[in-house]
Amino acid sequence: MGFYTSEILSGAPAEFKSETQKLIYGELEKAGVDYTRIESDPGISMDDCLNIDKAFGIETVKTILLTNRQKNKFWLYVTHARKPFITKEFGASLGIPRVSFADEGLMMEILGTPHGAATPFGLLREEAKDVTFVMDKDVAARDKIVLTDGDACGFIAISNKDLFKLLGREPILIENPAEMI
Repeated sequence: MGFYTSEILSGAPAEFKSETQKLIYGELEKAGVDYTRIESDPGISMDDCLNIDKAFGIETVKTILLTNRQKNKFWLYVTHARKPFITKEFGASLGIPRVSFADEGLMMEILGTPHGAATPFGLLREEAKDVTFVMDKDVAARDKIVLTDGDACGFIAISNKDLFKLLGREPILIENPAEMI
């Protein structure tokens, strides 16, 4: 059985799977931001993302919520879906101590998303106001990116310009020197 992806859709889904997803589409609507979306099987693995890439004709991104050892500082990092992530290099790029992946409890508390559904749109939540937004320079330079809508079965294609405008902030840009897988 193949990986399911819907046709390209416009507008919000008929039903929301979480309050975060409802917030995301509400803010997109309120801002009049142009986007397209698809619904799919859960997009968790690299192979899944390749199917999503094909559906949009745009490469998906990987979004990671990171934390310090004390779990009192957080970074939301948007990078290439197929580049390895090395915490030591990330920390060195920002001049911070080594970080680790936030657990699912912290992701739900801060972004309102489970693992596999982290998204920059989570920064719209009040709970994420102190999260530092970080993005690869070359990902930020793309016209459009594909990211989750807060659920591992929903993906949105949006221009970076509109994403940054919607979030009300620009990311800190860094270079991920890792090779593509």
